[in-house]
Parts: sequence; C-alpha cells; structure tokens
Amino acid sequence: MKKTLSFLVLLLLAVSVCFGQSREVNKLKKDLPLIHDSTKYVNALNRLGMLMYEQNIDSAFYYAKKARSIAERLNYKAGKADALNAIGIVYDLKGNLQLSLRYYNEAYNLYKELNDTSNTIQGLMNIGLVFNEKREDKKAINFFKRAINMGKTLQRDSIMSLVLCNYLLLYPEQIPKDSVEIYLDKAREIGTRFKDNRMLVEADQVQGLLYLQNNEREKGAALLQKAVNNGLTMELYYLSLDIVMNLGDLYLEPNINKAIDYYKQGLSIAEKSGYHYYEKIFGKKLYDIYIAQNNLPEVQRYSSKLLKLYDDEEKYTNTSGFDYIDYALKDQQLEAITIRSQNRQVLAIVLGILFIITAVTVIFTYRLYRLKKKHGQTLEELNRTVQLRNEKLEIDHEFNNRLVSILAHDFRQPIGALKTLATVLKDADSFTRDELMELVDTMEHSSNISLEIFENILQWIKQQLSGFDYKAVPLPLKELIDEAIQPFNLISEDHKLKLINAVDPSIIIHADKELVQFIHRNFIHNAIKFSPDNSTVTISASSDKDVTVCVQDEGKGISPDKLQLLFNFKANMQYSNEKEKGAGVALMICKDFTEKMNGRIWVENNRIKGAAFCYSLPNVR
Repeated sequence: MKKTLSFLVLLLLAVSVCFGQSREVNKLKKDLPLIHDSTKYVNALNRLGMLMYEQNIDSAFYYAKKARSIAERLNYKAGKADALNAIGIVYDLKGNLQLSLRYYNEAYNLYKELNDTSNTIQGLMNIGLVFNEKREDKKAINFFKRAINMGKTLQRDSIMSLVLCNYLLLYPEQIPKDSVEIYLDKAREIGTRFKDNRMLVEADQVQGLLYLQNNEREKGAALLQKAVNNGLTMELYYLSLDIVMNLGDLYLEPNINKAIDYYKQGLSIAEKSGYHYYEKIFGKKLYDIYIAQNNLPEVQRYSSKLLKLYDDEEKYTNTSGFDYIDYALKDQQLEAITIRSQNRQVLAIVLGILFIITAVTVIFTYRLYRLKKKHGQTLEELNRTVQLRNEKLEIDHEFNNRLVSILAHDFRQPIGALKTLATVLKDADSFTRDELMELVDTMEHSSNISLEIFENILQWIKQQLSGFDYKAVPLPLKELIDEAIQPFNLISEDHKLKLINAVDPSIIIHADKELVQFIHRNFIHNAIKFSPDNSTVTISASSDKDVTVCVQDEGKGISPDKLQLLFNFKANMQYSNEKEKGAGVALMICKDFTEKMNGRIWVENNRIKGAAFCYSLPNVR
C-alpha cells in the first residue's frame, strides 16, 4: 500500500512542479555523477527536465534530449517515453505545435505499449491540450473524453484530477453545471491529499473563472490574484502565465492601464523563461491595445518585437524539424541577414519620421499623417513576410514527405533482389561451386547498385538542404538508360521480360544526373510492375528542339479517368491496389523533378496495348 502511494506521488510530480523545486534540482544535479545504474540515470535526467521547464526551457530540453539518447541506446522504453513527453512540452512552450504533437503522440504510443494506464491518460490529455492551442476544439474535446473514460478504470484517481481541472478550465460548457462543483471539489481533495500545490493553484484558477461566469466579478478577480501570487511564489511560471492572462482580459474594458500592466508582467515572465508561445500572445495583445490608442512609439516597439519573434520561430522550427528526422539543417544565414537588414531599414525610417514629428511641431499634423501611412506599409510588409514564411514551412514539410517516398521507392528493387537471392542460397546443397559463386557475384552487384543509389540520393539531399540550384550538364542518354536498367535485370529475367534500350548513342541530354536517373528508374520500375510475363519494355528517345524519352510497356494501359490525375500532387486519387498507390506517389515526385529541370512530363495509352510514360527536356545546342 505504501509503495503504491509513493508511486502515485511520483506520478503527480511527473506532470506538476511543487514548491521547493530549486532545492530538488540542485540535489539532482549534485547526485548525477554518483548514479551508476543506467536506467536510474535516465530517470534522474527526465526528472530534471520536468523540474526545469517551469524556469528554463532550454535546460529542460537539454536534459530531456540526453535522457532520450541514453534510453534509446539501452532500449529502456519507459525512460524514452518520459523523455519524449518532456520534449513535447518543450516544443509546446516554444510554439512549435506540430513537433509537440509528434513527440506527445510517440510518448503516448510507448506508454500504451507498456500498459502504463496513468501515463497513457496523461498522453491523451497532452494531445488534447495541443489541439486546443491549435483551435481544433472538436479533436481536443475528443481526446479529453477518451482520457476521462479510460480514467474510470483506475483504482486511484490522482492523474484524473489534472485531466478534470484542465477540462473544466478549457471546456466548462461540456460538463453539466450540477457536476462542475463536484469535479472541482474532487480535484481539491486529491491536491490536498497528495500535497500537490500546483493542483490547488489550478483549482483556484478554475473557481475564479467560474465566479466570473456567474457575474461575481470581485470574488473572481480576488481568487485569480491569489492564485497568481501563489503560483509566482512557488516559481510555477508556466501555470501563472494563464492566470495573468485571465486577469489582463478581465480588466481590458473597465481599466485598460491595469490590463496593460498584467500583459506586460506576463510578457516579462515569458521572455525570462523562454516561453515563445506566450511571448507572441502577450506581445500581440499589447500591440492591439496600442494600435487602438494610436500610441505610435509603443506600436513600433511591439511590432518590432513581434517581427523578431516570427523570425526566431522560423529559425527554431527549421532546425528542430530536421532534428526530428536526424538530419542536420544548414541555417539560411544569408537570407536571414537580408531580411533583418530590410527590417532594420524600415524601422530606421519609421523612427526617423517619429523624431522629425517630435522636433518639428509646426508641421505636426502633416507629419502625423505621413507616419500613419508609412506604418500601414510596414504592417503590410510584416503580413507578407509572415505569409511567405508559412509557405516555406509547408514546402519544408512537403520535402520531408517526398524524401521518405524517394528512399522507399529507390531501395525496394535492389533489396528485393537481395532477398530473392538469399532465399535461393538457402538451398545451397543443390548448387555447384560455380553456380554459388555466380549467385554471390549477383548479390555483390545488387549491393553495389544499392550503395550507388544511396550515394546519389544523399548528394541530392545535400543539394536540397543547402538550397537547390539546378545546373544542367551534358550526359550520354543511352549510357544513363543502361545504368538505370541494371537494378531490374534479375526481376525481368524472373518474369521473362525483355528490356530494350533503343536510344541512339549520339543523343546527349542536358540535365541533373540524380534527378533524371530517378525518373528513369521509376518509369522502368512501373513498366515492369504492370507488364505481363513474356512481354517487352522499350525505352526510346528523340532529339529535336527538345529531347524526349519514352518508356513503353505492353500492359493493360491506364483508365482515362486516371490519366489526367497521375501527376497531380493534390488530386484525391482512388487506387485499385497497392501497386498503383506506390507508383502514384513516385510519379508525383518525377513531375516535380521534371519541372525543376524546365521540362514537362506526361503519359499516354498506346494504340494497341500498354502505356507510354514520357518526359522532355530542353535540347541545348
């Protein structure tokens, strides 16, 4: 019984930070070098990460990443799940909700695999909180309800107090009015029993908001002020920020100066703690107030602050996004410097106009008009900059998906060939030494091809990460086709397919080798996939104004309703089978590559049977 109670107390501490955490942080740091058990070391790192996120988000990130790395090496799933959960909190506070959702989901899946019901419920709640921040309320409510339903099976309801408090705080209208006080009293009782001061502060916040909803303004304001004072005293900065925001919103209409003081207090806490998400929220609220007051110096101050926040967010999102897939992203320093320089010029102009308006009072009215006009242009430029950055983020996300598709597509064939040869080698007793050596040579050849493809793709990835710069070089087309055919020789022999390279040796194509070879391999692979046994696949080319390459098969052809959609990345394609689905994704990437090389791509059914996939590139003479 005592052991179970201790476990529940530790569980609550994993999701909340209580008074006196500085002392525990110092003790943990001091004890770290003395811990020799690897799993205990991971647990200590995770504990530090959870304790630090209320004070220093970067330190929390450091400890959580270190814990994740060691846990992965030890295959310690519980430690890895706790580290992923902590990293999810860091990205949440940094404002990167997409990565936060990914890490929370990974932690939830591990907790579920470990049958850790309490932490599984916590994972559902965390995912619901992120969807609430993204303003996807239907999804958020669904995850909270799943957490509450799962919590009914718990013998102890400690984690449920946190779930119910957050649910009451975010979606009070979802709970019957006669049950709200019951849930709140239950949360207080659990917080008191486990001496969970954070829970009690959050319960005061919920009660204060309920008073406000019932038009008991003075009682609500007093309880919220008490909650924020207690939260700051206990160094619960993250929790306190929400309450400070509640107070600022409360006084926005009756006492605008008091609201400004609260917003500035929240912004100061967010800046010191590195909570990027809250910096944007409080900065935007102050910016809107000063816009309404026509307080141009303060408007300029907070517009500059918001612009810097968006600039920092872009850098952080780029680097953290590629950390998630273990690739190093090179910073686009030149672009960032250029943008900052332009912003400084705009700010210098605005500040210059403000100085002139202040000094030359004789023409005050005229200068004020000019300043408003210039400020409007600045805001328009800011909106355009934010829009361009959002589009860049979408492109980066699309690049990640394409990268995975490329790897899956180009390695399937050589690795499949190796698997087939390995199966044949199991029956080694029935082969002569010469036959065995021939099979080994074939496996070596297939492995070399796989390594060559891998090297080509790595080179292409480096180009993409550093900013793709297309440079067409002359390449002998027939040799390229011979090289692209090699990975498919074994499978074509198995299906008695004949691959014919009918390209004139004199034709030279001007292109990027990695991009064009991906297209060749994809066209040949699809032609083999959809060709019947004992048929022929022909690769032909012509050279005039453009160089046109076609891969023709003798399969069933393509239905007319799918012909126009094959290369459309956003089309809602309906696939008959997995073969078509795999081919469709790769063909969309082929279209992207062709357009990067200033060419075009298409498909057409042959008159008698089969289909022809073609592309053309400009012929440089």
